[in-house]
Amino acid sequence: MASSMSTETTITPEIRAWLMQELRFPVMATIGKSGMPSLSVIWFDLDPDRDDVVLLNTLAGRVKDRHLRRDPRISLCFEDGNDYVTIEGRAELSDDREQALANISARSRRYGQEGAFAMGDRVDITVHVERVIRHR
Repeated sequence: MASSMSTETTITPEIRAWLMQELRFPVMATIGKSGMPSLSVIWFDLDPDRDDVVLLNTLAGRVKDRHLRRDPRISLCFEDGNDYVTIEGRAELSDDREQALANISARSRRYGQEGAFAMGDRVDITVHVERVIRHR
């Protein structure tokens, strides 16, 4: 079976549907101080009103938080066997701790793991999408 690849600058309705049709756990890549990529699995959500934003959250002070404060470039890979979507962009971090806690609480409910997240100061990560690659 032949594969195909497409590139977009936003999350198309078709890609949005694919991302949201089931719970997905993207692998997030940030850039370490040495230039080496750092990977971690993370919960996500999509902004319901914008096709160029992915929403993430982490604990303040974690490696991904430190990496993104130094270099905002970020990549997310969502896979389903040989099908995958890669989203590349730049992160904007928000230190509004109350809002970040509310957002991770909502995300934990979406993932069916209400309250199952590390407590502490949370940081919202807004990924501004620059490129979306779809392989199938």
